[in-house]
Amino acid sequence: MKEILLIVLCSCFLGCSLCHVSEIRKIQAVGASADEQQRYVAQKNKKFEELLAVIQADQMSRYTTQQDFLKAFGEPIFEKTLEKNQGAAQMWLYRYCEKMRGSEKMYLYFDASGKLLKWEYLPR
Repeated sequence: MKEILLIVLCSCFLGCSLCHVSEIRKIQAVGASADEQQRYVAQKNKKFEELLAVIQADQMSRYTTQQDFLKAFGEPIFEKTLEKNQGAAQMWLYRYCEKMRGSEKMYLYFDASGKLLKWEYLPR
């Protein structure tokens, strides 16, 4: 009798967990996704800190094109195309990922060919 009861209980629990396998997998994926997001934020923040170090060392003249910045500091947080009298230009923003306000910011302005026109550092 105990054996039959044990088999019935095991079947119920096993059946219940099998019904929710897709939900369990979704929860696991969200956890993995959160880990990926944290790694991404940490990497972007590290690159921004490297850019801040370049500014503090007065070494911005080493970076003259969009490709220079992409190679050294990765993709900007935000980019926008600006219309100028001489043609389209681009503005790039680098900052800490999770701090939208009250954070240091670095604006870069490029001409249509990708050459750096000017940069603007905004401290906190």
